[in-house]
Amino acid sequence: MSFQELTEKIKLAGGRMTKTRQAVLEHLLISVEPVSSADILNRLKSKKIVVNRTTVYRELLFLLASGLIREVRLIGQPSLFELAHGHRHHLICVKCNTIKTIAMNNHLHEEEEKIMQQEKFKITDHCLEFYGLCQKCR
Repeated sequence: MSFQELTEKIKLAGGRMTKTRQAVLEHLLISVEPVSSADILNRLKSKKIVVNRTTVYRELLFLLASGLIREVRLIGQPSLFELAHGHRHHLICVKCNTIKTIAMNNHLHEEEEKIMQQEKFKITDHCLEFYGLCQKCR
């Protein structure tokens, strides 16, 4: 998803592109893995953008409500955030808590279609995490 597409979606959601919102989205655009609100705050500070924690949380809540980002919740960990374009799946190490985003083939999409047909259920999104030990921790 391009920055221009994100800007248009924000306008459609009734928002405007503030300096803080832009910096948060730019950070999420370049992030390969989900990031925490603390990561975002540190990134903003490194870019000399003065913002308090509450403002970042408000921005994240707006972006969540607008459907532009999604929250990744891990047991016993702070929430992480990533752009909500396409399905993403994660490998999560239960020892060191590293997260790796992985690509899945179309078999999962086919299963999703079957579930929608069989259960008469409209799936709008899904979350799939695999827990185990990374190569370093094995």
